[in-house]
Amino acid sequence: TESIYDRGDGTCDIQLSDVLDQRYGRISSGSKYDMVFNLGFNVSDRFFTVSAHEADTVCRVDRSSGLICSIIHEGTELLCEPVKPTLWRAPTDNDRKVKLEWAKYGYDRCEVKCYCCEAHSIDGEVAVTAELSLGARDLYPVLHASVEYRFLPDGSIVTSMSVSVREDYPMLPRFGLQLTVPHGMEYIRYFGRGECESYIDKRLASKLGLYSTTAFENFEHYVRPQENSAHTDTRWFTLSTAAGHGVLFAMDSAPFSFNCCRFTPEQLTATRHDYELVPMKETVVNIDYRHNGIGSNSCGPQLAKQYRFDEKEFRFSFRILPCFVNDIDPFNV
Repeated sequence: TESIYDRGDGTCDIQLSDVLDQRYGRISSGSKYDMVFNLGFNVSDRFFTVSAHEADTVCRVDRSSGLICSIIHEGTELLCEPVKPTLWRAPTDNDRKVKLEWAKYGYDRCEVKCYCCEAHSIDGEVAVTAELSLGARDLYPVLHASVEYRFLPDGSIVTSMSVSVREDYPMLPRFGLQLTVPHGMEYIRYFGRGECESYIDKRLASKLGLYSTTAFENFEHYVRPQENSAHTDTRWFTLSTAAGHGVLFAMDSAPFSFNCCRFTPEQLTATRHDYELVPMKETVVNIDYRHNGIGSNSCGPQLAKQYRFDEKEFRFSFRILPCFVNDIDPFNV
């Protein structure tokens, strides 16, 4: 049973006393759960703000952009910029022909547009939904996405996206969400393919296992800067400070690809030589549904069809949990 209490100041408390969500193992034949979970929910002209009291986590969604713009855990802000959908990658040497098509359709200059953003509560959770598009200002949108952020009492956020790509547009470079996190959050631990980079058509040299690295080390210094060092088939990865304060990213329904370094795709695209790259203080994280294959089209045949990212309808979801990474077992969260 869910109750909503209006405090009279624009703030509501959602109290969950009957636990009905079987997906999280909290159902007990209709009996009372022995712990009461609280979610605070505040609505302002600009933001939806959700507070998970037990987890000391506060999240904020910008109503005008439909994007998560703040995640505060135990008093520390974990985001430098809003969490945004992205489809651009810095072209590889093998992308030297297809990148001309990508540029023609504005893939390198996409912006997010929000058509609506709403909030509601279901079974003791707060869900914020948004209708977004991604495309260049002067062209038809490349894709439309129905996005849902489910805020859970343990402080985690399950992000789900149902995506429709324009039928007459070429294959995508990638699709996922990009986060920029503060200086010092660069210690990586993951269960996926490593320790070398891996992509959908470039992963036989990598093995599924548990690996550790840093955002600084997770980068290949090609003579000409380009996309590199992603890890496909990832079940989870953590990113934290040296003290262990950070975020867990975990698969929801299927494994994902991730990349984590000190450069943005736009910075890599615009820089001609490796020695000209200047690392950011912040760390850039990409959580991807998938990449277009790497291929061999710089001097060989076009990318094989089974590795092309030419899906026109797909769904992508994963979970974000602010935490102290040394206090959790990522295999059992």
